[in-house]
Amino acid sequence: MAVGIVAYMVLMRNKTVASGNWEGFQGPTVGVSDIKCGQESSFAVRLSEMFASKKSTTGDGEADLAEFKLIISKLCCLKHDLMSTAQVVQATLYLPFNTAHDRENPGDTAARCFTKSLPPRDLEIAFQTWVDRALLLLDRLCTSYNFSSDEEKEAKENLLSVWSDTYDIAKTVCVAGKPPPITSSGSPRDPKAFTPEPVTGLGPYTGYY
Repeated sequence: MAVGIVAYMVLMRNKTVASGNWEGFQGPTVGVSDIKCGQESSFAVRLSEMFASKKSTTGDGEADLAEFKLIISKLCCLKHDLMSTAQVVQATLYLPFNTAHDRENPGDTAARCFTKSLPPRDLEIAFQTWVDRALLLLDRLCTSYNFSSDEEKEAKENLLSVWSDTYDIAKTVCVAGKPPPITSSGSPRDPKAFTPEPVTGLGPYTGYY
């Protein structure tokens, strides 16, 4: 009887963890596709499906696809971390750095988001680098995998949807809010002129030095 109860509790716990409702954390980072964190975006899942039934006709096709999926993984995993209630660098922690499309380690980007230490310009550059490289790879992949014009259009729309979805979340989470406007008197911590009390009533000096 005790073994049955333990097994039942483990089963229910696993179901709870998988649904993302245990201790306020989200679901597992590896989910519904061969793209890590792909469960975060139906567009990412669709991108993976589009290549699943096709084969590359060029020597670089498989390598390009691996890098392309890595970029999609970084976007999805960054979204996963940014939307977690715990604000812990988890999904992006072990993603590899790639000089072809990264400005810094993805885990560092997520950490800087949580500390609000990522300037808007740096965030824009990081996301622009990702999408520029992904679009370049996708152009080559559509040729390598013999995509039709409709398939190419759908693939690009899905890519941009994954990218814009994560970017919109990042702009909300990563960038600090605008500081309060400075009043005419300034902040109490600002340096200001000071006149000692003993000389307050003295007139201007008109003599010689």
